[in-house]
Amino acid sequence: MAFPGLIRAIGIIHVFVFLLLVFLPSSAGSFAFDYQRIVSGEYWRVISFAALPPVPPGGSPLLSALFMFFAMRITFMFNDGLEEAWGELKASIYVYSVLACMIFAQFLGKNPGGFGGITLYAQLFFAFATLFPRVEFHLFLILPIKVWVLGLISGGILLIGMLQAPGYAPITLLPTLPYLFWASPRLLKWYVTRGQTVARRAKFQQGVLPEGQAFHHCAQCGATDSSHPEREFRVTEEDQELCSKCLD
Repeated sequence: MAFPGLIRAIGIIHVFVFLLLVFLPSSAGSFAFDYQRIVSGEYWRVISFAALPPVPPGGSPLLSALFMFFAMRITFMFNDGLEEAWGELKASIYVYSVLACMIFAQFLGKNPGGFGGITLYAQLFFAFATLFPRVEFHLFLILPIKVWVLGLISGGILLIGMLQAPGYAPITLLPTLPYLFWASPRLLKWYVTRGQTVARRAKFQQGVLPEGQAFHHCAQCGATDSSHPEREFRVTEEDQELCSKCLD
């Protein structure tokens, strides 16, 4: 089931479909999810809607192509990051699960069209932002912003859109189930560990410490909050405390 470079392959498919839609816009209807046509024999529509690119060609072709180029670069970054953190098998299963939920949501709602690539990319983005929250994106190529902040904003936008259009809630909510299934225990553990760290710090500060003793110790490079006060320290899932430099 492991598909090395699966997310990269999907990104390349989106590029080719994007080029097709640029030169033949009417072909978009051949990819869209249509329940009536599926039961009539056009079975490719069960999955073809996922091939619709996250950047629809429209308006300025040059601007659309530029956005599509950035989307492809980000897709490659998602692929490399998720496969490095999870391995090829787990990353592939995550993509399969999201695609299966997208298809199930379309059949459940029987809504024509299908959001395609943008829905898949959203779930990849949430997983990447959870695994690598300190990575910075540059909005408009200028403004640096942490990826976890963008993840919160994107999640808020999805939630608001779902509340404004309840009829599309299954299409919005069901594809997030693989992410929630994986991320919820992780976020809960982070919250518990953070509370324990706060309690340890409070207990530590109440005691009388010898001069030079430190509260945080990086298990990788040996830095402490005394020797490197400018660094932040976090506890990983393996219960190892690492400084911000080693985390980066």
